[in-house]
Amino acid sequence: MNERPDQSPITSPRSERVRKVAALAGRSARRKQGRFRIEGPQSVRSLLRHRPGLAREVFLTERAAGDHPELADLARGAGVPLRTVDEQILRALVRETAATGTAGEGTTNSPDTPDGSGSLVSPQGVVAVGALPAEDPTAAGAALRALPSADAVTVVVLHEVRDPGNVGTLIRTADAAGADLVLLTRTSADPYSPKAVRAAAGSLFHLPVLTGAAIEDVLAQLADSALTAAATSGYADAELFTVELPARIAWILGNEARGLDEATLAAAPLTVRIPLAGHAESLNVHTAATVCLFETLRRRQAGA
Repeated sequence: MNERPDQSPITSPRSERVRKVAALAGRSARRKQGRFRIEGPQSVRSLLRHRPGLAREVFLTERAAGDHPELADLARGAGVPLRTVDEQILRALVRETAATGTAGEGTTNSPDTPDGSGSLVSPQGVVAVGALPAEDPTAAGAALRALPSADAVTVVVLHEVRDPGNVGTLIRTADAAGADLVLLTRTSADPYSPKAVRAAAGSLFHLPVLTGAAIEDVLAQLADSALTAAATSGYADAELFTVELPARIAWILGNEARGLDEATLAAAPLTVRIPLAGHAESLNVHTAATVCLFETLRRRQAGA
């Protein structure tokens, strides 16, 4: 049963309701409250259009309501409470301050904030609160089994990707390249942190994103679902642009600094090398993912 949001107006940026929303910058607060924060009109629009069942409350300024009238229509259509607040309160909703114990993953204190104690975020007049999906280690297997068995499928697996901004950007790229599912192992950053949600720019709500599985279980489940696990390595013999890519593929993406561990690389049936023409030694995880995912999309659209 969902807790009904407080219906009273918010008149102070120091109120307990504001502090609870600001506290969602921290993972422990998100788990305790069972909520996460969504910022900006694009992300909130995607939430209300694609996953309205997650939405619990929307806050917006009068200016944002005028600039984005569709948000009020979407909220009313989904039965989501809509609150009009002033700019000061909206800024307080997204203030990520170490002093109040709400410092978010991947955030640092900024001298640009009035008191120097928090990270300044610009949500463009719109903030929403959503129900935090439960972390279920068994959900990955069920989601893989639910994929069409006779169709081409692309899955993205993030393993030990620690930066929330990278996690969000990779989810956005997976969405843009037509991926069917994103899985995050338990050692990756939380995709529901504010930084990850901002970086995903709404894509978090466009395709299934599941967390909490162990990489060993994911690799076994991929094989059981007739999906080929593929990884990149600078030492691979096969080149991405010439190797045959299977129609059912799962790209495994690793840690920003170390890449994939040896055991995971060895367990992947397909490893490819992205050819580099200049003097750069390697690509960062997001660039490598973009190249691999859009090459997969290109082949699929060409019927290769």
